[in-house]
Amino acid sequence: MRALEARLAEALGSPALAARLGIVGEPFLARRAADADVARLEGGALRGVARVVATSAQDARLLASRPDLIQRIATVGEGPEGVACDALARRAAEIAEDEPTAAAADLEAALDELRILRRVETAFAACLHLGGLAPFPDVSAFLSALAESIVRRALVQAQAVGTREAPITVVGMGKIGGREFTYHSDLDLIFLHGGGPETIARASRVAQRLVAYLTTMTGAGVAYAVDARLRPSGGQGMLVTSFDAFAEYQARDAQPWEHLTLMRARAIAGQVGAASEALERARSAVVAAERPPWSAVAQMRARVEAERGHEGDGRIAFKTGPGGLMDVDFLGAGAVLERGAQRKPPDVPSNPALLRSMAEGEGVEALLAAYTELRRIEAAARWVSGRAIEALEPGAETFAFIAAVVDAARPRELLERVHRTRGQIRHAFSAVVREGSIAALER
Repeated sequence: MRALEARLAEALGSPALAARLGIVGEPFLARRAADADVARLEGGALRGVARVVATSAQDARLLASRPDLIQRIATVGEGPEGVACDALARRAAEIAEDEPTAAAADLEAALDELRILRRVETAFAACLHLGGLAPFPDVSAFLSALAESIVRRALVQAQAVGTREAPITVVGMGKIGGREFTYHSDLDLIFLHGGGPETIARASRVAQRLVAYLTTMTGAGVAYAVDARLRPSGGQGMLVTSFDAFAEYQARDAQPWEHLTLMRARAIAGQVGAASEALERARSAVVAAERPPWSAVAQMRARVEAERGHEGDGRIAFKTGPGGLMDVDFLGAGAVLERGAQRKPPDVPSNPALLRSMAEGEGVEALLAAYTELRRIEAAARWVSGRAIEALEPGAETFAFIAAVVDAARPRELLERVHRTRGQIRHAFSAVVREGSIAALER
């Protein structure tokens, strides 16, 4: 046990994290000290496991109880450079291919299975990410594919109850729509159906059941938190909307912020083909009638900063504050509103894909490099904190752990990185708003 702890501590290279091994990682140290596959861990694979064990008690217990997971990580670690990204893509395909076509007879066991799948595969991805074997964009794409598969599996269960339930389509918004999921992300979902008013009640029951299957606490935990407030009329609107009613709402009644969120919507489960066509019709109508969006974008962004971007007492609002990740969210969606009538938006509306489809040049690439770095820091902060967070607290004990996980030599270096990337992002955002066009990034 002590020999394993020494190996992990050396791999960590951080006294702050090493000090946590005996407490947070005790279950792993106790059960896997003589494990042959643990002995195989070297380099990035060893570092990734060490960081996971030192930062998450829950995942230390999971790794302790799943020797098959350690074996998978060790095998990837022994491969050549780049094999981790291939392993993530291959595993995502395997999970999708293994999706059931019929509901399980034991609902409770099926829901537990969804939660265990999420926990095991997220830990696998985190070990590769935190060990430096896979860049975070690849890990993010994997986490997104995993979430989509779990939604589809839960939908099979939800639609199997009763014989007259109406089918629904699940549309992912924001991070899941753009396949930019991260640790502890919520699922921002809306629900559409292809029937008329007579089927709305039955379709709503399916959607309610699906939300419950994803969010209810079972013995294996929760699958995902779900936020359905981006639907037409928000929390006051009906949970399920028909394809035609959704398109009409977007064209006639939606607010500017809803047009922005529409640009990152993507059907992920159910009648994907029909829903994708409905989304495209709605987007095309909105874009065709849209005036330059940047004045409204600036107002909306300022409101978010005022309400959620507080940075007193050293707090760093890396998502909602000036130069935060939301600057890029607004730029990507706004670019489609400005130029989407002349250029084809991407099938998967990630922020990088949206921006590259609407503009090109060094300014775009510089912005996206800063965005990628800030997303990597966000992912580390969420992993270490064990929850969804929107800000860093330099005075907190966890800040040193986050710095170690992102390979910052010291906490001050992490502060400098965040300051630099936020400055680059805000510079780009301000230039676009000032010029009134995404073309500002092409200068």
